Amino acid sequence: MERQKLLSVLFSFIFCTSGLFAQQTGVVDYPTLGIRFTIPDGWKGAESGEVFLMGSDTQPGLIILMTHQESQIQNLKTQAEAGLVDEGISLQKAGDFEKVGSEGIGAEFSGNIQGTQAKAYIAAVVNPFGTGVTVVAATDVPNYSSLYRQLAKEVAGSLQFSQPKEPPVTEEWRQTLQGAKLTYLNSYSSSGYDSYGGYSDHEEILLCGNRFTFYKSSSMSIDTGGAYASSAGNSNNAGNWTVATNGAGVPLLRLQYDNGKVSDFELEYKETKTYLNGYRYFRTYDHGECR
Repeated sequence: MERQKLLSVLFSFIFCTSGLFAQQTGVVDYPTLGIRFTIPDGWKGAESGEVFLMGSDTQPGLIILMTHQESQIQNLKTQAEAGLVDEGISLQKAGDFEKVGSEGIGAEFSGNIQGTQAKAYIAAVVNPFGTGVTVVAATDVPNYSSLYRQLAKEVAGSLQFSQPKEPPVTEEWRQTLQGAKLTYLNSYSSSGYDSYGGYSDHEEILLCGNRFTFYKSSSMSIDTGGAYASSAGNSNNAGNWTVATNGAGVPLLRLQYDNGKVSDFELEYKETKTYLNGYRYFRTYDHGECR
């Protein structure tokens, strides 16, 4: 239910019919997040990946819920002022901020979504226990009205937060990853009579105590005989780590960088191998770097 999921995937559904939705109505509860909310009358919803979508048989557009990790209203305002911009999507704040409940803000946004002029009301609420929620009510410009402001505020006003209930798998993963180095390797090369090309990616996540270091390097080269090109880059960052869960109870490795950025990786263990977001990472210990 994070912002990037919304930008990359879900706005493509804004003008679709309600046939995409399951018949879930009423109160929705995510105990592992400590979040409850109520679907408005006449609307129905379902999870779609990392977000929760709501549609109506009579009203166009969508209501979208996604989580955020901000604990300060000012940070939410700063993000809103920057707008929502991604491939095929450009929405900018088009109205003044309004107070939403005791710990939230809201504003209207307008712009372009996949070639269609669109408007939305976006409300973001801070959770005193951790994971906050952003509510987006959006449709195309001809169908937009104050109803979508009302809907976003209604859903935001129905939010109830409590201490998250941690499933046992969270602590199991936390113990498994303590002191581990997670290494991802990927490379490819090809050659012909008069050409050569290749690339390599290398990532390392070292988990020591409650701190992590993240190292990434990549390189690419192309040689066609008459021309040669190459590129390379690396990055090294650090911060705090923990194991959390998403709304469906899936364990996540959460990296909170010192610069404020947060990255989540879905954890999976199958056939004695460790996977992050579906990619194989080698897990090793006793490498001496945590001492």
